[in-house]
Amino acid sequence: MKYLFGDSTEFNVQRDFLKLLDNFIDTNIKGITLENIVFDSREKIKNKYLFKGSVLTDMDMLLSTIENANADAVSRSKEQDIIVQHAEKSKELVKNYMEESKTKFIDDISQEVDKLEQEITDANKENLEVLESFFIQDPITIIDKKYSIKTTEEGYYALVQTYCDGDISYVFGITTSDTIWNGHIKASSFIKGITIPAKMKKPFLKKEEIPDMINIDDYIVSDLTLSKRELEVVFKKRIYTASERFRLRMNLAEEFSVDIYYAEENGTEKNIQEISELKSTVNISKLRELGEKILYYVDHLYQRRQKLRSIYLSDKDVLEDNIVYELMQKVAEILTPTITDIKEHSPSREEELSIKEEDEHGKRREIYLKRSEIRERLSAIKEKGDKLLEIMTL
Repeated sequence: MKYLFGDSTEFNVQRDFLKLLDNFIDTNIKGITLENIVFDSREKIKNKYLFKGSVLTDMDMLLSTIENANADAVSRSKEQDIIVQHAEKSKELVKNYMEESKTKFIDDISQEVDKLEQEITDANKENLEVLESFFIQDPITIIDKKYSIKTTEEGYYALVQTYCDGDISYVFGITTSDTIWNGHIKASSFIKGITIPAKMKKPFLKKEEIPDMINIDDYIVSDLTLSKRELEVVFKKRIYTASERFRLRMNLAEEFSVDIYYAEENGTEKNIQEISELKSTVNISKLRELGEKILYYVDHLYQRRQKLRSIYLSDKDVLEDNIVYELMQKVAEILTPTITDIKEHSPSREEELSIKEEDEHGKRREIYLKRSEIRERLSAIKEKGDKLLEIMTL
């Protein structure tokens, strides 16, 4: 599928940008509305705590006033021996009543706060789903991806963090079923015949030590991280933490390099390349082939993202720090140059945005998005919608 501007000139963004923009408008309305619920609930919680402090202070003052009045009445009594007994009893009754009232009041406030906290949790959970539907489309330019794959009892737990323009990043969970990563996989799943020197050993009836070459075909991938073309992967003889293992740190750039660390069962890792006899026996080309294969199969997981786990703006958690609106403004700024280009090439630029979709047979379809409709929809979030319209010059 090919995309053109509304005036049929070449469109620099080869995707249905107006559909993306339409989704962005919906994301703003839903996301900011949910964030406003969070702000409102947090303000109510703050007021509840202020109210609690004020009431408890007044209760203490009331108790103190009653006790002082009681003491004053006793001091003025002509029958203090008798009246003091009643005074002490009434003082105890009042104190117990006030303590019970305080406890009930505090419990009531706590229940109200718990309810508000749950509203915040529910709103943030729903907002994560709203943001997921937009960011799973990769709406802004990707700078880098970082994969993390860890073993579980049955297979692997995989995540990918995508770093984008505007200092925005987001973390998605990845489903590994129906892929090479379904279940525990061995080094031989990538390529066979990988041998790595682990240590120096002295053969039976020999005086000189020789490299102990270990075939890792049956070693299991345990942990893996991949960022750009920098790969770190651990192969274990068994899944257990204390198992014999190799840790490979590869730079798969044009100038390939690899660091190899080996640990025996219950042992600490040692850099084998610090021993010249071991370093000289490393099969660099075979390890590079292994690294390239792993990179290929890891990067193919990107299309299997399923669940948004978190999203960040300038390293701040967008939902924890309640900065959804700030995030939307940043995305609006990033989208604005494309919106401006579409306006300039739209035949009815004052009324609508338009692009064209062309299939493999050359058949074209007009795609429109009315500017008045965008303004009307964003009016639901009031001044925040007005600010977004201003940023996007709509």
